[in-house]
Amino acid sequence: MFRCLVFFSIISSSVFSQRLVEATIVDKETKKPVPFASIGIIGTSKGTSSNLNGQFSISINETDSIRITCVGYESLSLGATQLLPSIDLTPIVTQLSEIVILDRAINAKRVLRRAFANIDINYNNRPFLQQFFYRHYCKDGAAYGRLIEAAIDVWKTSGYRTVQHAAGEKEEIRVTQLRRSLDKTEMAQGHDPISVGNILQADIVAYQTDKRSEHMSFYTDVSNLRTDFDKYDFLCKGITYYDGLEVYEITYQNKKDSVLTTTGKYLDLVDIKGTLFITTGGYAFVRTEEHKSYGTNSLLTSTFYRKVNDRYYPYHFIRQGESEYADKRVHSVHLELMSMEIKTDPTIKIVGQLPNREALLSISYDSTFWKSNSILKTTPLEDDIIRDLGGGVSLDKQFLRYHQFEMNTRDGGVNGEEKFKWLLADTKGNRMLYLLVWAGNFKSYLVDVELAKRLQKKYRNKVTFVFLSLEDDEKRWNEVVEKFSLYTDGIINYRIGSRSKTAASLAISEAPGFMLLTRDGEMIRPTKRPSDPSLEEDLLKLIGQK
Repeated sequence: MFRCLVFFSIISSSVFSQRLVEATIVDKETKKPVPFASIGIIGTSKGTSSNLNGQFSISINETDSIRITCVGYESLSLGATQLLPSIDLTPIVTQLSEIVILDRAINAKRVLRRAFANIDINYNNRPFLQQFFYRHYCKDGAAYGRLIEAAIDVWKTSGYRTVQHAAGEKEEIRVTQLRRSLDKTEMAQGHDPISVGNILQADIVAYQTDKRSEHMSFYTDVSNLRTDFDKYDFLCKGITYYDGLEVYEITYQNKKDSVLTTTGKYLDLVDIKGTLFITTGGYAFVRTEEHKSYGTNSLLTSTFYRKVNDRYYPYHFIRQGESEYADKRVHSVHLELMSMEIKTDPTIKIVGQLPNREALLSISYDSTFWKSNSILKTTPLEDDIIRDLGGGVSLDKQFLRYHQFEMNTRDGGVNGEEKFKWLLADTKGNRMLYLLVWAGNFKSYLVDVELAKRLQKKYRNKVTFVFLSLEDDEKRWNEVVEKFSLYTDGIINYRIGSRSKTAASLAISEAPGFMLLTRDGEMIRPTKRPSDPSLEEDLLKLIGQK
């Protein structure tokens, strides 16, 4: 028997008797956290869910009541005045298929087909707006290297009337609030600026591949259960309960898939297995889980749904995966999307699309918003993130610095001298700078340019590589930067011009020029060029100094 214990603490009060309530849901016997339980305010579409550590926070009024639901447990409703230090959720044991007494055996395939056929009945098939909280973090080994959080509006123009093949096809997507750290991971240059589409596509009710696949793929973000139905084996394990309803627990596994290699041997492809929780009455998906693996790569996807006004909506998506570098170090990623509110008023419409890097840069960090809104609880992450990403600097300061950094490094052709001065001040005391000065046609030292790119990729978390151009013509500068891919691998580019005060202060009179500045801003003279093999020895020596 399992029991859930919810421990509440009132941490603040505000006008209209609203309180921010924090809770930790743990198993009473094992003391392990219970993640991803649904917590909703009764009579509204507002809610939250517990995080990986079983914690959640939600703002409620004195007159509010909340409802806690979790697959395998009896649902529980509590008024604001009934919040006790400990609350038991009564467990319901899953009835295994071997001992369930039914008129006939449960046909798992038939159940799943009915579930897909009933999507337009169980889910809102009219336009609606859903507001989400988004979190994305990456780690290299045990160290955090990236954090992004956002408030996102998704307007489904056709509701769940038709299945989509990619996010953004029949919906408007708008990022309204954003906070993020600098990206210190080894994969930084390959990262999307934000992965909203990826995590939205964890919703198997809304998204399915558009055509049958010859071979299963590890890298697709969209489910192929409906399209490649015959490539899976299904089994009904039994019946459990969710929110007072009987629920089928159906497992699936892809059939063995392999390809013939040029060596004459067969190579096993992706392995996919998962579990679907589908109501026995209306055949609605209430929870889905899928695990994919391919070599050293793995990806776990979980999706949770809850009923609001007789229709089901997703309330939490989670995707977390791991991949291995050539040197056996592990890169991991965690994505999640949590519903905060649903609005079905047809007059509420938004316009937007999946944002690119430029669109995200137009969203400034609003610390007031993040302090005043109930979001997926951050406590388990904050201490480690502050340590790994900012060297002890608060998250607020990290988010502000990110925005300043992006604004001062994204386009060095405009006000390049001023932006370079900002970079000098920002990195002093923290990082080394390697400067490569170029002008006009640099074919005579193109090897140094290319080797500088390689060094940047190797030492990017220790040394900032900057290309300073003496080019006076901005159009010409843009042409050269694009032609020779000077932004490749995160190189920072500035056009300071031949007659600038910066060129004079650094005693730059011609190109090429090479300069190495220590963390304290001290110039190393003479500075070796990238084509000199002993430059790496100098970098390693300085990196090792505290």
